[in-house]
Amino acid sequence: MARMPRAIGWVVCAVLAMLAAACKTADPADPTSLPSWIAAYPESTPQRNGSAFVFQTKDPPEKILDFYERQLARAGVRKEARGGGEEYGGFLAAGDESHNRNVMIDIRLDKDKGASEVSITVVAKK
Repeated sequence: MARMPRAIGWVVCAVLAMLAAACKTADPADPTSLPSWIAAYPESTPQRNGSAFVFQTKDPPEKILDFYERQLARAGVRKEARGGGEEYGGFLAAGDESHNRNVMIDIRLDKDKGASEVSITVVAKK
């Protein structure tokens, strides 16, 4: 696989920052758990870390992204962008038709641990 240019990573970060600035967390009643429309990845326990939910898995980024793309589509949240590369990991940006439910999933490879570090940032329209 071709290596993803750093510029794309910065663009992804900028888009995520804009979404976060314009929105609030999806479930203010329970900020410690994922919203009901996002499933936890199999054999993972996402933990709240700032504005994101994070977890690690031994699974490769493509498998994780495939899982979330399918799961989110069943919940009416469609892929808007997806990318990645062998050195980077990957990302998935998705939202529903009304853009009331949006999510950004970012995966970084930790080759020392042999794991994928997953960050899920959920935003909802104010």
